[in-house]
Amino acid sequence: MEIVVLGMHRAGTSLVTRLINMMGAYFGPEGMALAPSVENPKGFWERHDVLQCNDAILRLAGCHWDKLGAWQRPPLLPDELTRRLHYIVLGMDAFRPWVMKDPRLCLTLPCWRKFLEVPVAVIVWRHPLECARSLEMRNGMPKEWGLALWEYHAVGALNASADMPRTFVGHHEAIADPVGTVQRLYDQLTRAEVAGLRLPSAREITAFVEPRLYRARVENHGEAALSAWHSTLFNMLRGVTPAPHALQVDAAAMHAMKRFSPPETL
Repeated sequence: MEIVVLGMHRAGTSLVTRLINMMGAYFGPEGMALAPSVENPKGFWERHDVLQCNDAILRLAGCHWDKLGAWQRPPLLPDELTRRLHYIVLGMDAFRPWVMKDPRLCLTLPCWRKFLEVPVAVIVWRHPLECARSLEMRNGMPKEWGLALWEYHAVGALNASADMPRTFVGHHEAIADPVGTVQRLYDQLTRAEVAGLRLPSAREITAFVEPRLYRARVENHGEAALSAWHSTLFNMLRGVTPAPHALQVDAAAMHAMKRFSPPETL
């Protein structure tokens, strides 16, 4: 099985990907992962080749990871890039089950989808205000921009995984109860017929998860501070309410994204 982790930047996808890797899911050859950094001392758990391909896809659409003003749908890919995606998946398929993660996959997954035979989506969610605050702390990104970016990724993740088995993992749940979260995730992946996984020990799990790295908190999850649409979308992203097919980014997010991502800055 092919496990695809989907989620917004700063939403906890790195944490969840490593936990899935600890269950025995293949990540990649040595030296393929992005190096840890001050902002992510436990590692990003993203592959250089996957990141490079996803950046190339975004550039074809006139976009960058944080500048999606021109984004409408995944672009048509040149043959060389299509072959590169196929080559990466073929290499990973020799080591099933495997896990792939990059927040850009919320947007680019349709380009990879035809090469995935039995994919399962793990959607990692975090309160949108926490994602926006974390981006403000790291990148100096205004809240309006961060919330628009969250919306693009939430809509993209739900649309791209609509025909796949899905499981949902909350960032704060993984921090507050990592052992219980791993048990639930293991059970859900097993029910989705992902074979070859093991349940890590509590000692392994707690040695990796560090609550002190949970920054940019929003007390009581700040539900009242969200728009009605963002509250609805957030419930879909958590799996609380079903998501209809072909969700659309709303006009306010489009306007904000275009305002913060003029073409000359790409």
